[in-house]
Amino acid sequence: MDLIASTWMTRSLDEPVASVGLEEDGSVTAGGWNGSVKRWDDKGDLLWSTILNDRVNDIVFHRDCLIATAGLHIVCLEKSSGIVRWTHALEGSADAALIHNDVVYAVSSVYDIEHNDFIESAVWAYDLDGTERWVNRMDERPWTILSSNEQVWLGLGRPKCGFATIAADGTLLHCDGPVDAPITSGDSHGATLAFGHADGTVSNQSSKALRTFETGIESLVCDEAGIAVAEESGHLHSMAYDGKLNWSLNGDSIEAQCIGFTINGHKSHWFSRSTGTKSSLSVANGEDGTLFVQSESVDVRYLSCVDNRVVAGCQNGTVYVWEQGLFGRRISDQNEQGALAKDPKKTALQDRLRKLRER
Repeated sequence: MDLIASTWMTRSLDEPVASVGLEEDGSVTAGGWNGSVKRWDDKGDLLWSTILNDRVNDIVFHRDCLIATAGLHIVCLEKSSGIVRWTHALEGSADAALIHNDVVYAVSSVYDIEHNDFIESAVWAYDLDGTERWVNRMDERPWTILSSNEQVWLGLGRPKCGFATIAADGTLLHCDGPVDAPITSGDSHGATLAFGHADGTVSNQSSKALRTFETGIESLVCDEAGIAVAEESGHLHSMAYDGKLNWSLNGDSIEAQCIGFTINGHKSHWFSRSTGTKSSLSVANGEDGTLFVQSESVDVRYLSCVDNRVVAGCQNGTVYVWEQGLFGRRISDQNEQGALAKDPKKTALQDRLRKLRER
């Protein structure tokens, strides 16, 4: 089965994709390395296109607005037209954005070339109209920002490491992690949070180490069943929230991953690998890790799933969207063809039926 031939929609951003936003209504917004932003509706029609001043690192939605981080700026656009409502320059690069309780949070960081490290970071809070509420500066870089349990959470780098929650006035409450290693990634599902550390530890919001892997955690994603963990080495694991390992897959570095829609009764896990010279996109059974399908030479840098659609953004500027119903039918057809190929009697019967239809 060809993954690309089974897409519901294929579009182009005309520059390498840096971020993608997929909404519940099926609309897709893609941001590029050079600042291009395009938005398509649920039918695949282009709604608008605009250019921001730099790479679009993050895209989030809220009501009628779209918040993007672009280079040094946090930008608010009208979701229906792409018109810029307001923009603010942050101190250093604008790394990530989050909207919580009608407040826009943005994370920025300053990188020092001489020290070869981040020397200062900040968390900013704005009202939806662009009015600045507060800014909290810190030495630690927040590598991840999450919203869960009616709170905003930051996973921190050195020197403190651990994580922090943010009060409405910007006050940070710091909590030590289970290990003295930076938190490099995080995700949440309902009231449960999971953090990945630079030493390979996976922990939760109670500062409990759930499991430790051999290399640092590149990314992790959560659902009701557990956590999918990508190591820097390229190992991909599925684990329960009690730390029990479900399955593992080895290979090249994981570029992106997401928990996808259900395929013929089985949840799916999508992931892309890349070495710089070769790449692949795979869809696995999220329950046992067996591969549904894999396609080579698909350089995917971003993956996301909302309801019955999965979206992928690629290095060559292509944006792919797969739809649950169509994808499930293609998988069923592939399985049926595979079964026929293994059974000479069924293959012969199929040939006779085809000849009768052609008369």
